[in-house]
Amino acid sequence: MLTKLITALALCAAASGCVVSEDHSPPPTSSATGMLTAYWTLDGYDDATVCADYGVDRVDVVVYDADGFNTADARVFCEDFGVSFDLGAGWYSTEMTLLDVDGYDMSDTVVVDVQVLRDTEVIIDVDFPGSGIF
Repeated sequence: MLTKLITALALCAAASGCVVSEDHSPPPTSSATGMLTAYWTLDGYDDATVCADYGVDRVDVVVYDADGFNTADARVFCEDFGVSFDLGAGWYSTEMTLLDVDGYDMSDTVVVDVQVLRDTEVIIDVDFPGSGIF
């Protein structure tokens, strides 16, 4: 590398207006985000027929940051049994509620507090017991 630099400088001396430079930019860094993945089951099952059996159409998942602001949300089909969000590093509160086809609550809301770290995936597993589905 040093001999290439010396050769380039020598050639520049012979030519007017020649500039030699090296790129000293840092290598690409990892992202500043992590991933929050929420999974759910109904009475211990993650089979699509159980959603129909209970009349559950979707799962409302809302993620709040440490200041209480809605950071991410989704109304996912029950049969998906999971959803993921890319989030900045920090503390979050996740609320999950089962919904019927008209968007009405069919369960109590389950709240899970988690810390998301950069370049990691945090997984939440929630089971809605049959006795708590109305």
